[in-house]
Amino acid sequence: MAIIGKIREKSILLVIIIGLALLAFILTDYKSMFGVNEGEYGIGHVFGEKVDQVRFNSLEAKYGENTWNYYVDSLIMNKEFDALGLSISDKEFNAYLMAEKGFGVIKDQSMQGLFSDSITGKVTEESKKLGRIKLKQQLDQAKKNKKDWAGIKSYYSNLRKREKYLDIISQGIYTTSVEAEDEYKNTEDKKSIRYVFKPTNSIEDSEIKYKESDLVRYYADHKYDAKYQNEKSYKVVRYFNVSNAPSSSDSLDFFNEFNVMSQELSIAENDTVYSNSKSDLKLSFFNARSTLVPENHFKAEELFTYPPALDTIFQSANIGQIVGPYACGDKMKSKTKGLNYYAVSKVIGKTPTRIKARHILVNIAAGEDTVAKKNQAESYLNQLTSSTDRNLTFNALKSNSADPVGEYDNLTELFLNYPEQNRTLFYGEEISTFCTNSTIGSVKLIETDRGFHIVEILERDDYYLPKVATIYKEFKPSEETMSLKEKESSTVLSKLYRKISKLSTQEQVQAHFDTIVIQRGYQPKAVQLFDNAPEIPLNVLSEPAANKLIQAAYKPGAKVGTLVGRPVRDKDTYVIGMVYSTRQKGAPSYEQIKKDVKKDFLTAKKNEIIAKNFAGKSLEELSGAESVKPAEVSFKNMSSIDAEVIGSLFSSNGPKENQTTKPLKGATGVYVIAVDKVVKAPVLNSFKVKKEELNRTSIMQLVRNPMTYNQNRKPSEENYIINGLYEKANVIDNRKLMNLGIRNETNP
Repeated sequence: MAIIGKIREKSILLVIIIGLALLAFILTDYKSMFGVNEGEYGIGHVFGEKVDQVRFNSLEAKYGENTWNYYVDSLIMNKEFDALGLSISDKEFNAYLMAEKGFGVIKDQSMQGLFSDSITGKVTEESKKLGRIKLKQQLDQAKKNKKDWAGIKSYYSNLRKREKYLDIISQGIYTTSVEAEDEYKNTEDKKSIRYVFKPTNSIEDSEIKYKESDLVRYYADHKYDAKYQNEKSYKVVRYFNVSNAPSSSDSLDFFNEFNVMSQELSIAENDTVYSNSKSDLKLSFFNARSTLVPENHFKAEELFTYPPALDTIFQSANIGQIVGPYACGDKMKSKTKGLNYYAVSKVIGKTPTRIKARHILVNIAAGEDTVAKKNQAESYLNQLTSSTDRNLTFNALKSNSADPVGEYDNLTELFLNYPEQNRTLFYGEEISTFCTNSTIGSVKLIETDRGFHIVEILERDDYYLPKVATIYKEFKPSEETMSLKEKESSTVLSKLYRKISKLSTQEQVQAHFDTIVIQRGYQPKAVQLFDNAPEIPLNVLSEPAANKLIQAAYKPGAKVGTLVGRPVRDKDTYVIGMVYSTRQKGAPSYEQIKKDVKKDFLTAKKNEIIAKNFAGKSLEELSGAESVKPAEVSFKNMSSIDAEVIGSLFSSNGPKENQTTKPLKGATGVYVIAVDKVVKAPVLNSFKVKKEELNRTSIMQLVRNPMTYNQNRKPSEENYIINGLYEKANVIDNRKLMNLGIRNETNP
């Protein structure tokens, strides 16, 4: 009891001590979770600094999916602007906005809309005047709210600074006369040649004797070669799919069920209700999808489709006829997230692909006498039907129509179901049915919510699309089949894990993984994950499966040989993946490129053997063993010759006319080349045109689309300036890993 008493006496002190202990524990755990240097983590880095998540989140509501690119681009470009001292005066800013004092209309959608003629869409001097008035009104309104005005000023100021920045870059691009002349000669200087070629792979790998030390030495000599260098750190995840396809038993059950539904659909009193009750895809009757189109139809992306092979069947089908079951094609798969669907369709109508019709509309305004309006419409109908010249009568009556257009050249079910902006006054179910089913030349009075229509059918194509009630069913494995495949996947993964955990080298791990894949008949695939922004496109794997592979690759302690924790369900397969290789930025380690080193070493040794056999022999002497091939080449047009060899052929000390080269080693084999004729480019007095052409090309390459940077594009597809700036900024996108609860320890 004395102890309890003492505790009570010291209760406040104890609370403080315990509180401090808990705080220390929490802080320790925080550090273990997020690292001592919190700046290494978060959603990303630019110039080694953590992205301001609060500001980023505030921008996300405005820019959506483009927020990241906008945010990072702004940081990078503002740094460049500050370095160059780029600024915008108030006078320049106002002139820029108003398209005055030599400035054209700003090339953004909102400004183009303001300054363009409302009818022609073109910018004229008159539309500019009106645009300035409208813009001034909008700006005056925006200035009442400091936040709105600050946003507008920041956006357009940065846009103008960017233009000035790119102008500076463009003005710094210059092509000399010597460069222009070289470019001209590289294209126009030609050599007519004959050559003998022996490929590297004509010698088997087994014929080359070597030691591990030979490979290590080759690596030491070549590890800084450009082809081995990495611009970015990355991981390669190799994976395979264990098919979860339906078994033969699943297939039998599936189609038996379909046959029963087909019979029931054929006799159903309400085929639409029945088809919707049975279908995995719920469709309403009167919408764009109730009319099917073949997969090669121009509206196939918007509408439900059938395979083109069924077109003849649907064309000849009678109303009420059942078509199918049939497998849905690729267009339907894109609409169902890649799932495998079968369908059975009951033809309930047919839609012509083109109907030409016209109408006179007597509309009914609020408070008007409906009976009187109907009588008026009936009088128009009588005049039209009794006329000996309908065209003359129609044109005379058209001035009384509430719809001045009157005539429509493409009135079809599909047309009527296009987006709202493409619809006309001339529409509706009854009108569509009348125009589809009645004979050409028929005239009818039809009432819609628009009023009374006097409709005449003028033309109709013979090609019809089916209007259907369709049952769609996903063809998928049974629970029993899925259980068996999951068990198979788990067994394979367990065996891989047990074996790989005992292997000591990267090469052994890779070899074992590849062996298992080949032995079991799986199809290996691979994805490259850049450490600065790991991502797997959704057309490669579903998002859940992609996320699991990324998690495996970037979890703490992940290395070559790290496997997914368990088989990953991806649609109708189970995915098993492994970190196959890793590469750091710059020069790689020997282990990382051992396979490539071995391949290149063997290529070099084989080419040495071939070159030795070719040495000292003329083309004629070699022609007995190898075929002699003719070609005409330039430095820019290599025909089928390896680039390395073309370089030797057109070098300053290259072969002249009637000379034969020594054996030349290329990437794929060894050449001996005889130059029969040298054709020099015609002499030009000036290379001004060529200089201007090269300048334009260089500027286009450097400054095109500066806002559309994608850091994982290939260099040939990138904007060179922006790419260089992003590399300098060491941009790291951690968003994916952060969302997956992973610290990206590899890239800060």
